[in-house]
Amino acid sequence: MTAAAAAFPLSRQDLQLLAQIGFFAAQSHQQGAAAALFAALRVVRPGTVLPLIGLALADIGAGRPAQAARFLRDEALREHPHDPELCAFLGLALSEAGRGAEARGVLQPMVDRERSAGNGDQAYVRMALRLLHPDSPVPAAATVPAVRADHHQVNNARSEA
Repeated sequence: MTAAAAAFPLSRQDLQLLAQIGFFAAQSHQQGAAAALFAALRVVRPGTVLPLIGLALADIGAGRPAQAARFLRDEALREHPHDPELCAFLGLALSEAGRGAEARGVLQPMVDRERSAGNGDQAYVRMALRLLHPDSPVPAAATVPAVRADHHQVNNARSEA
């Protein structure tokens, strides 16, 4: 446990609430505030992927999907190799950056691994499937926002709070 994590103990609910505030800030075109909040969460919860996803989504929301993709690939996935949620959001960032072939190269193997592991019903897998097959209908129960971050991303993101 880091000194910051010990000084600022957050419950899972606290983490989710702060992340929701960060996602709301990003959706409200306040990417600086969102990035600051997620950077702080990264300090107090370095072992979780939620702040990393939030930082990437703040970049995407600011019109910088290529920067988000670089961050996810070069930092987030180095800290959490092969994390399926990070892979899903890397695929999103690549898609938003117009790099569809690269996105498919990240998303399809992740979807295959997660389905093999029995995790095919996870929100990040459904999001990846929507990115891979944008013209395919998705049942209402499986609908996940593919581009906008909202509280569904927070509630479905793993956090080892």
